[in-house]
Amino acid sequence: MSQDKNKKASKVIDAVELSSTQKDNIHNAVNYELEIINMDNIYNKDRATLKKLLHENIALAMGATPSYKLWNYVHEVFRGEVCKATGMEFDSFDKNIWTDITKNLESEYDLVKPKSPNVKSEQKSEQRKAIDALTDEQLKEQGKLVELAKREEKRLKNENTLLRKAQNNFVKEFTDKMRGIAKNEYDFAMYLETNLNKFREQFKKQS
Repeated sequence: MSQDKNKKASKVIDAVELSSTQKDNIHNAVNYELEIINMDNIYNKDRATLKKLLHENIALAMGATPSYKLWNYVHEVFRGEVCKATGMEFDSFDKNIWTDITKNLESEYDLVKPKSPNVKSEQKSEQRKAIDALTDEQLKEQGKLVELAKREEKRLKNENTLLRKAQNNFVKEFTDKMRGIAKNEYDFAMYLETNLNKFREQFKKQS
């Protein structure tokens, strides 16, 4: 009856490819948990040692920075094996066993369940990467003219930004240079000032 309930209660969890070491860690954790379950529910050194080994192996299976998918998958595999061996219901496992394990993972290994990723945001991010990877010609071929126009507008804005930056840099450098001439080469500065209009007319003729 419990197994039937577990089948109905079980959610579809995305599988994660586990390494042989991670599989061994989960297998070890299952065996430790089964030994703990078979013990009298009292504190003793053997029970404490087994729980420590259990938490250590779950932590090793999770790794230092588990993803949301990995966390759920390790939980799913571990719970499935323990409940299969004991006939325990998933709800009971989560309430009486997994809750205690997660508390210890946090206190002993600073491991907490990652937040669920925003599926829509991930999809949009993937779509954006795919579009950005297309050439202008591919965008035209696929009829993505609005996207092409946005790309060209962005390029123009970037070009204008770079131009303004270059102009501002030139103004600063030129101003500093003229200030230095006025301060250190007074006669030459007076010559430039006196002939400024003549230089401007010569420049116009050359342009």
